Amino acid sequence: MTNVQKFDNAYHFTLPNGLRVMLCHEPQSSTSYVSMAVRAGHFYDPSDCQGLAHLLEHMLFMGSRHFPNPNSINGFIEQHGGNINAWTGTEYANYHYQCDGSAIAQTLPAFADMLRQPILNETALINEIKSIDAEFQFKIKDDLRRLYQIHKETCNPAHPFSKFSVGNADIFSKHEVNSLREALRALHKQYYCGRNMCLCISSPVPIAQLEALITQSFSSFEAGALASDSWPALYSSSQLGIQINIKPLQTARRMIVTFALPGIHNDIDTKPLNYISHLLGDEGEGSLLAYLKSQNWAVNLIAGSGIEGDKFKDFNISFQLTELGLANQHHVVMALFSYLELVKLSINDSWRFEEKAQLTALALEYEENVKPLTMVSEFAQHQFLFTPEQLRKLRTSIGSYDGAVMKEALSFFTPFNIRLKVISPDVETDRSCAYYNARYRVQPIAEEQLNAFASPITIEALSLPPPNPYLGESYALVLPETGFDNPTKLVDKDGVRFWFAQDQQFFSPKGDIYVSFDMVHFSDSLNAVAAKRIWLSALNDYLQAKYYRAEIAGLHYRIYGHQAGFTLHTRGFTNQQMLLAEQLLEAVLSFKPSEFNFQHYKQMQLQNLQNSLLNKPTNRLFSRLSVLIQRNTQAPVELLEAVANTSYEDMINVRDTAFDDYFIESFVHGNWASEQAQSFAKSIDSKCVNTSGAPLSRAVSKLPVGEAFYHQVSCEHDDAAVVLYLQAPTAGLHDTALCMVLEQMLAAPFFNALRTEQQLGYIVGTGYVPHNQHPGMAFYVQSPNNSAKTLLDAMTVFLFQQLEEIEFYRFYWSTIKQNLLKQLEERDLNLSMKSQRLWISLGTQDLSFNRNTQLAECISALSFEDIQSYAHQLAKRERCGELILFAEGKHEKLETPKHRTINGISEFKSQIPYY
Repeated sequence: MTNVQKFDNAYHFTLPNGLRVMLCHEPQSSTSYVSMAVRAGHFYDPSDCQGLAHLLEHMLFMGSRHFPNPNSINGFIEQHGGNINAWTGTEYANYHYQCDGSAIAQTLPAFADMLRQPILNETALINEIKSIDAEFQFKIKDDLRRLYQIHKETCNPAHPFSKFSVGNADIFSKHEVNSLREALRALHKQYYCGRNMCLCISSPVPIAQLEALITQSFSSFEAGALASDSWPALYSSSQLGIQINIKPLQTARRMIVTFALPGIHNDIDTKPLNYISHLLGDEGEGSLLAYLKSQNWAVNLIAGSGIEGDKFKDFNISFQLTELGLANQHHVVMALFSYLELVKLSINDSWRFEEKAQLTALALEYEENVKPLTMVSEFAQHQFLFTPEQLRKLRTSIGSYDGAVMKEALSFFTPFNIRLKVISPDVETDRSCAYYNARYRVQPIAEEQLNAFASPITIEALSLPPPNPYLGESYALVLPETGFDNPTKLVDKDGVRFWFAQDQQFFSPKGDIYVSFDMVHFSDSLNAVAAKRIWLSALNDYLQAKYYRAEIAGLHYRIYGHQAGFTLHTRGFTNQQMLLAEQLLEAVLSFKPSEFNFQHYKQMQLQNLQNSLLNKPTNRLFSRLSVLIQRNTQAPVELLEAVANTSYEDMINVRDTAFDDYFIESFVHGNWASEQAQSFAKSIDSKCVNTSGAPLSRAVSKLPVGEAFYHQVSCEHDDAAVVLYLQAPTAGLHDTALCMVLEQMLAAPFFNALRTEQQLGYIVGTGYVPHNQHPGMAFYVQSPNNSAKTLLDAMTVFLFQQLEEIEFYRFYWSTIKQNLLKQLEERDLNLSMKSQRLWISLGTQDLSFNRNTQLAECISALSFEDIQSYAHQLAKRERCGELILFAEGKHEKLETPKHRTINGISEFKSQIPYY
């Protein structure tokens, strides 16, 4: 199976009603991908009913002429091996789905019916207003949403970006249901028409058949008119050269420097903003970020992100500041303009542009993580702006260097064209934004300060990046060898296991290297884990500037903690990757931060842990679930105190003791010869001399069967939430298969019953949740309006009723089975995905490397009577362990039986038996 390609051979045509269509024939694909873009985003909301476009998007799923029941289109697409979704943005709404390749013949007419003939049922309308309000309430303490609303209030009020895009119950309740329905109908009639829609499809179905199918499905849409996109300027002159202070909920110190630009589509060949963000976002030695770190002013920098539309673009440079950086914010901005001056002076250095072009070409030629549905959706929208010829260039490398284009783009990067956002709990504010009540203040930046930025000082420590030493001239494939298509053990002795497999499937000059350290002294106590977190944070920061050039040359690395220690993972082009892995390994073995730096990274860890405690209730509950079920996983609330109490000497002692005795498991997979793998194994062996340890257990708690445990998680959020977790009795294939089947069987009914029908909350769902390969399933609801008791009662009633009436699902069993088999039988989409799968198999001792195949065989062999028996055992509470996690929010208390209530995490984990 292949992914969607680069669309360079796409076929374009236009229906008589003006609907533009772009098709990509992918004969090797087993899936069809469909996206319809409509110029009908929230910019087109009536001013007295903001959020109407979003409400219309919801209502299109609530029934159409031929599929009248709410969400019946979802079920129909799922029956054909797919899923459907939508979003409403600023200028566009987008509806997209995927399905089995040939099933597009059945699903596309249904998709067209949904878009053309919505019923707009009044009962469904009332329910969807509740859903949108729940969505709004769910995000009311989201700092990004709060920042977005302040952005709207500080731009030109005559520009439609200033409108509130989400909608809520207060806005919609100002209109009678009948008048709201008529407003929806008018919005739909005006904008959901041929000239105002663009369709993109990628499918294995031949082009001629697709064209006939599209003509049949969409020709009946009225032609209508293309919606106007003529807006005033996004910012008035008084809204530039200003500073906006914003007080966040999370502990954050950020500064965002925004340059106001016109539309980003003015030059497809040169793409100047890509080049500018490439230089500003550099993290290597001499970079802006490296300089700010050396001054202890910033810890992170992101360049280029920002809101954008067809005719406007915010170019953002976002800084994560230290306390000292916040106190020196104007020095940080001065450093930015000093670096921009270097960029402007180097405008004729075409070699940098050409190097960036080569990097982009390599990334696209060997792109792995292609998301076909996302790409199809982007191309659907791009048809509003570009000709077919231009569309072909969008996913190519940067084209010809053009100094004049670069100069014009850089002309917008001046101090008089900036908006400066300072985000910190310590800033002064004087007003609150609408809807989210976030505090902020707007003030002009002093003219003398802007003039100073316009003539920046020269900072000797700043320099543009040199030629990239990791960029290879050729990327050749090695010859395949017999016996290495699956991981083969090259080394197996005390303290070390080393595996190697060749890529004999994707024929890509790439690979992955994993080196995992199991260290008892990095995982045997909260204090040890706290020390490990600080050390890893300091190590990663030390390596960031040193190996950034490798990152942008397609050689990526991560060093991350896990329950038993930590792992070094490199991936990307095999050219020089082993050298990079060896250099990183040397740093891992020798690195010790200074005492001065220790305090900085300790504070960073404290801030990260404190912010994690502000996560949404559902996220907090699932995080705590992992902590309670996995022996060597710790909760942020416990680590917070341990990190706070860790001294520099503690960290060094833990680090040194951990490296006295450890176990290494390594895996090399990709475009290498076995001789290269053997050489790398010897290099690891010579560098890692204390490999006398043994692999550590990944034990999971053994929940008792028959009665549930309860555990409350305290959250800052007002919403109540419940997660009901059922743990399978064994990790065997049969229990795993039954667990997966039952979760799939109950997923859609659970959502429909608790969200669509009962309107209990916006976040409603189920999931298959394994911990260290031990199967389980979870049911969850988060609600702004209902207590944890109400949610738990509704979940329990639903489950017992469905389990007792499981016979109802016999009709759906065949479809559910086929969908599960399809998921399990899907081939690896890229080399890195295959590497990860094989690495996980090694970690779980699945040395046949075919667990999914075995699961598929097991599911194929299941009868519906097996499922009935399993369901009835669950209903009698004779099968699974149960754990109920809940957050009460602002609602009434949930009373739990004392003898089944988990109060202390450590106490529970010390007493529970383990698998």
